[in-house]
Amino acid sequence: MTAPPQRLYINHPECLVVVFDLREPGGPSELHKQRGAGAEYADIEALDEHHFVLLIRPGGALEAAA
Repeated sequence: MTAPPQRLYINHPECLVVVFDLREPGGPSELHKQRGAGAEYADIEALDEHHFVLLIRPGGALEAAA
C-alpha cells in the first residue's frame, strides 16, 4: 500500500470525488473536460499511472451559476 498524497484540503473538508481510469476510451478527455467545467474549484490528483481523481470543492458550481 502506498502513502496518500501529502496535499491536504483543510479549508475544504468536503469535496466531490470522481475517479477516472485513463485506460478507458474517452477517459483522459472526459477528465480534462470535467476539470475545465470546475475551473478554479477543481483539482486533479494522481492515484497511480492510470487512475486520477478529480476533486471538486463545494460552492464552485453554485458560484459559477450565479
